[in-house]
Amino acid sequence: MDNQVFIKADIVDYLGKYEDGVIVLLSINYNDETFTEGTLYYSDKMLALTVDESVETEIGSPIELWSGYRELLEYILKRVVPYKEIINRLDEVDFSQYDTSKIESKEAEDVDDSDIQISE
Repeated sequence: MDNQVFIKADIVDYLGKYEDGVIVLLSINYNDETFTEGTLYYSDKMLALTVDESVETEIGSPIELWSGYRELLEYILKRVVPYKEIINRLDEVDFSQYDTSKIESKEAEDVDDSDIQISE
């Protein structure tokens, strides 16, 4: 099923820095008909993409296990401002403005740096 799913992501806003990384708000479009939001967290040592559960339901697996995950990450990473260029230009994310009582934390799988290669 996941081979038939097409996912695009566009940068909406740089929300700020958090624990030495950058949080980016994304607009996620899948199958050219459904729009939702996601986030990208990136630093010089870590990378994490989160999407709405509806996307994972559509692809039938967690986003990290989707066959197009690597291509999607490469597409996004080519468009964000490089970490070293932006980290000192952003303010810390102010979570006090959000209702954090409904945030669910899920443990992410470790990603081997050799798994992600971006050619320039």
